[in-house]
Amino acid sequence: SLYRINSLCLWCSLAWVATIIMFWYVTSFNVRNSFLPAPRWLKSFFGEFTWVLPVVHIGIIGMLILTRWWDFWTS
Repeated sequence: SLYRINSLCLWCSLAWVATIIMFWYVTSFNVRNSFLPAPRWLKSFFGEFTWVLPVVHIGIIGMLILTRWWDFWTS
């Protein structure tokens, strides 16, 4: 919707955020508890920095939104 239909739905965006957060926290849980095979460094990373990947993921989408409509918001 960001580039095809040139609009964003507030509810869709909130659903994206919720889905992204749930995806990364469930993946983190599965890696830490050995439900998904992963190296030891990845398990320790998810143990200490579970919040990093969802923040980076949402930040990248936020930057895409800002760059897509920067002219609209600054005019």
